[in-house]
Amino acid sequence: MSGIPKILIVDDERDLRESLRLTLEDKYAVATAAEAEDAFKYMADYSVNLVLLDFKMPRIDGITALGEIKKRHPDTEVIMMTAYAPPETIRKVFSLGAFAFVMKPFDIDKLINTIDEALLKRTLRIS
Repeated sequence: MSGIPKILIVDDERDLRESLRLTLEDKYAVATAAEAEDAFKYMADYSVNLVLLDFKMPRIDGITALGEIKKRHPDTEVIMMTAYAPPETIRKVFSLGAFAFVMKPFDIDKLINTIDEALLKRTLRIS
């Protein structure tokens, strides 16, 4: 995919989703999903460079969603977001292929730097 990187924000907290969308849409093409099922449907129809994925969601949790995203779309980078995670969870997330794990609340500048690093890694890997 060329041009503006496409980011999908997947989080069941509407306010956080919208806040991130408004913050990121000046630099990236941004879409949102309230739950993993919606993300899977969106990604079946549209190419996504990076997913910002909440860890704790109803029905399908972030770890399960991460595994499915990486299985279906291995070139898509994923950054997990959560307010709390024990070390064994963080290890599991990285073993499934996440680029990074960011803790909420996060510094938006640091998050954007992490996004840019993930997108650069993706570009270098697929080119």
